[in-house]
Amino acid sequence: MVSWLGLSLTALGLWGVWGLLSKVATQHLPPPSVYIIGVLGHVLAVGYLLLGPGVALPWHSWGTLTALGAGICTAFGLLCFFQALAQGGAATVVVPLTALYPVVTVVLSTVLLQESLTPRRLAGVALALAAVWLMSD
Repeated sequence: MVSWLGLSLTALGLWGVWGLLSKVATQHLPPPSVYIIGVLGHVLAVGYLLLGPGVALPWHSWGTLTALGAGICTAFGLLCFFQALAQGGAATVVVPLTALYPVVTVVLSTVLLQESLTPRRLAGVALALAAVWLMSD
């Protein structure tokens, strides 16, 4: 079994390639086409998961509603991302800027879930903002 670190690094690499491929795709296709074709990759992943053992979809829980909400946010965020790239946003700016989404999560988790905003986490937010500023034009 692959460790959480191995899986995290794999996700990092795949998302890095995803950002590059997304920019190239939006240079050749309109954003709605990039989105629809990209979703076909999700369909493959869903098929893989449904063929695996022990997959159950409990449609009657709060977790189901929040998972659906997360999917809707992901879908429309992705549409906005492709549109930003297609409108001429440089991948070197759009990808790091949109990668600041954990800052939104930190703020919302602090306010809505009463999670603590430690000095270390606050420093992480500041460094993330500084990193995007340094990578922008």
